[in-house]
Amino acid sequence: MQVVPHCNSRRSRHGFTLIELLVVIAIIGILASMLLPALGGAKQQARMILCVNNLRQMGISVQLYIDDNEQRYPEASYADLDAITGQANGQVHLVTQTLGGRDPVPPYNALYNSARARPLWNYVKPSDVFKCPDDRGQPYFGIAPSNYKAIGCSYQYNAAKLTLVAGGSYLGRPSGTLDTIAGKREGWVTDPSRFILMHEPPARIYAGETPLWTQWHGHPVGPVEFVDPRSAPGRFISPVLFTDGHVQRQNFTRALTVDPYHPYEPTPEWMWYQPE
Repeated sequence: MQVVPHCNSRRSRHGFTLIELLVVIAIIGILASMLLPALGGAKQQARMILCVNNLRQMGISVQLYIDDNEQRYPEASYADLDAITGQANGQVHLVTQTLGGRDPVPPYNALYNSARARPLWNYVKPSDVFKCPDDRGQPYFGIAPSNYKAIGCSYQYNAAKLTLVAGGSYLGRPSGTLDTIAGKREGWVTDPSRFILMHEPPARIYAGETPLWTQWHGHPVGPVEFVDPRSAPGRFISPVLFTDGHVQRQNFTRALTVDPYHPYEPTPEWMWYQPE
């Protein structure tokens, strides 16, 4: 006797119908749209954690430097060294952007110290400790594609004059010079848990023909620098190393946008300068 195949068996051999396939694709698309933002956020968080760990290691290195140098923080500038003899070559450069890290590549080597002439050379050798994974450079100043690739360090030392917009000022009177902590004794800082030691460019304003604001973390595409912080699409986020050695992710958006004429005033979270 011949057995007639059940109609469902015949259908199963032909797979999904077009409608069923479209429904599956739609469901996959919905799930992907729900998961991708979470995955992107997790990736950003992982990059921030890496930066926090980098700054912790740099904080230990700065403390070792202080212990070896009469309890003083690094100066703001140092003499560069000849690549062959290892002796001072007569060129003195600011190290506020290059406290440690790799040799700068040409043409930046005319403006930034070689790796051996940086204060942290004896404490942490050039490595990815000085690299922020979201480092997108500072194109206005010609530092591209990233600060790390161009000058060998993504992180900056709070030891230079802080940039203000025209008409801007400090509400308090800074104690000492506006070189902030450079060369000061360790005990000079009265609130080490709030005083900024190192940071990334998005934390503050930089001087060009016009003041510039920078974004790195959480801003993977589009312009890096802005002449008006209120027009920036993202937030101004930076990990910060404080003088007591702890590191935190900080959001500087409010300080830089709500009152751009006074962006460095102390908050419960941080201090850029020490008021008298």
